[in-house]
Amino acid sequence: MHSTATAPAAPVAGVAVQAGPTVRHQLARAQSALHDARQALYGLREEYPRQPARFARIRAAIVRHQQARAAYKAACEAFHASPEGEQLRRLRARVW
Repeated sequence: MHSTATAPAAPVAGVAVQAGPTVRHQLARAQSALHDARQALYGLREEYPRQPARFARIRAAIVRHQQARAAYKAACEAFHASPEGEQLRRLRARVW
């Protein structure tokens, strides 16, 4: 059998290759996780009839929401301390 695997593409000249997600991407992911945790928590409000272990599920959702809020706060602080955050502040100062 013939292998269909191809060699990795060579980087294009003049294009920077990023090693990982940018600070902006990390912020977006943290915001998405916060939204998902909030929706899961709010979804438990309408859970009827009351089922066994309902309190445990609510408590777990509350803890996940608190963790997501803490992660989002840390991502916000990292973003605003980054060059991208500094650029955003300069652009906002120019507009306002």
